[in-house]
Amino acid sequence: MTGPPTPPPSSAVEIEDAARTTLPPPAAAAAPAPQAPATPAPESVAVPEITESAAASQTKPPTTYELLLPSVEDLARNGSLRELIETAERADLSGESDADVSRLLLVGPLVLAYLIVDELSPARHVLLRLPENLKGHPLSQQLFRLLASTFERKYTDVYRRAEELHQFVQQPAFSHDALGQILAGMTTSFVGSFRKRTFDLLSRAYTSIPLSLAQEYLGYTDEQADKVISVALASHWQFDPSTQVLTPSAQPVSSTRGYSQSTLQALNLVADTVANLEA
Repeated sequence: MTGPPTPPPSSAVEIEDAARTTLPPPAAAAAPAPQAPATPAPESVAVPEITESAAASQTKPPTTYELLLPSVEDLARNGSLRELIETAERADLSGESDADVSRLLLVGPLVLAYLIVDELSPARHVLLRLPENLKGHPLSQQLFRLLASTFERKYTDVYRRAEELHQFVQQPAFSHDALGQILAGMTTSFVGSFRKRTFDLLSRAYTSIPLSLAQEYLGYTDEQADKVISVALASHWQFDPSTQVLTPSAQPVSSTRGYSQSTLQALNLVADTVANLEA
């Protein structure tokens, strides 16, 4: 690495702006209507190679990032996210070829690992310390957009961005099969962890909530409403079919000292976004 790091943007808007400076944004897509069907799979696009071609690899030794990919894959499959973060961070900070496209073999899993454990600031730093040529890579752009939506807890956008990333790494044009499988699995894990955190926040923020609004927070369509009800009943919520209203179980009374700062901020974001979701 060369030179001191540039002070990172401090908001999701600035994160998106940083991404736009390196690659013209795709044509804006209209925000999905509440409870709309899942976004259709995008057309395949040409994805720049993430590793050298077979011919080039015969004359060039593998990079640190390529050598570590099997270990990262094992850690991801085993759910050892803390160890994955430690391994990938160490390699990313000490790699000898920081502008090599193979660096994304570690950056992709590292960013998703941070998102799964809900540590957004470190995920942001990982992306922003990339050189300009890697910030503009389509994979980096997908990660930028998912991070920005998660950072501001734009719930419907989070699920849409996650689905776009999942489809992107599974398309035939994606140039690295092993990495694609790793990222697809980790994206699915992220959605599950994000839903769980959101459900826990709804339990604290609401005394009752319409089923349709809970679906939006949790990223489920009308056809998937039964999943929301099943999860709620399993967590001792009540559901009134006549009013289509869910009632969370009573939460023990405690002071805000029992909550972390990030949890309190998330609770505030839930409250702040109610008007937008109901509009």
